[in-house]
Amino acid sequence: MAATKGGTSEVSVTLLAGSAEEAGLADEGTERRRFSIHGAPLELACGFAPLMPQIKFALGPFATGEAWPAGLVPTSGSIQPYDIQAIARHLSPTARRWAEGAAHDGDPLELYEEDERFWLVDERWGMTEINMLRGQWRSWLLPEPKIDPVRCVELAVVWPLAQLLRGRGLHLLPATSAVRDGWAVLILGACGLDPELLAMIEANYRLIGQRWTAIREEEGRLALLQLPGRVERSCGPRLAGPRGRQDFFRGDGGWVDLTGEHRGSRQTHAFCDAVLSIAPGRQPRGQVRDLSPSQALPVLRHGWPIVELHPTGRSPTLPGKLARYCRCAEAQLSRDPREMLTLLDKLHAASAVPMEMSGESERASEVEGEPAEPVTWGRSEAA
Repeated sequence: MAATKGGTSEVSVTLLAGSAEEAGLADEGTERRRFSIHGAPLELACGFAPLMPQIKFALGPFATGEAWPAGLVPTSGSIQPYDIQAIARHLSPTARRWAEGAAHDGDPLELYEEDERFWLVDERWGMTEINMLRGQWRSWLLPEPKIDPVRCVELAVVWPLAQLLRGRGLHLLPATSAVRDGWAVLILGACGLDPELLAMIEANYRLIGQRWTAIREEEGRLALLQLPGRVERSCGPRLAGPRGRQDFFRGDGGWVDLTGEHRGSRQTHAFCDAVLSIAPGRQPRGQVRDLSPSQALPVLRHGWPIVELHPTGRSPTLPGKLARYCRCAEAQLSRDPREMLTLLDKLHAASAVPMEMSGESERASEVEGEPAEPVTWGRSEAA
């Protein structure tokens, strides 16, 4: 699937040939489920049978058979096989390209918008239409997706759901979160963290979110809420192989649920005490810099892991709340996953120091015209 812009404001979408009948998926029927995502109601219809196992993994703990209370309008989603005629009815010739540079998990997103409607177009798996006003989305999957089921569910289900539940006060964020001894941390901007997460589990951390975390304001604080997830095993560079059916239908063998493998390593709820923003890449030594609330806000906005759809282009509000309510720091990881424990221990210790006191030296350095030096919390050179 490719999109071609006509002028500066109009776009046309070139639909791929192929049909659900050719893929053998159209007669599978549509499975309908109800979920309560931390209290947010969701009705989901899936007619793309190969995706159901991963959908059940991602949303299964929230399944409910109960009827909704009178007057409650649920968010609704539909996942169907790619159908040219059905998709054509949901396109607009005057849709505009939205948010140049938007990305998810390091991959660029091709987004379009018209009023309250948004479209996500991805030639690897299909496309999604999101209606922010009606609180619903529709995703159509190609017969032979070129990405695995885990990423398919993220982009065709969880990502549009995150856009819609945000209006109900529940944020779904592609971020890791963990807690130990009542101290909880949200980790942003990190990919390939499975070695660090294993080290954290061995050090008695419990994982709230391995790849996605739900966040909601409760009692004047920000609560981190568990979402089922898997992490992709770090196995070094992967050679590019044949694309197509085997990429999707090979399953999710490269992914692992760490909380399923390590008994007692899961937690469902904790209040967020700290936020750690991870810079890309790895260095010989880990580094971290404590951030005041005014410093934290632009750092969090710059590295925010999900583009937030809004007809007026409003900036995300959650970064400001995290900067205000939580201790924030930015860090560079080393090649030793155990150094993550050192960084977290130092951040935990800093969280106990009042913000005004901890910022005095940095403010003084700024007054003297010198930038504050980042604090290195890794091993010494002799180690």
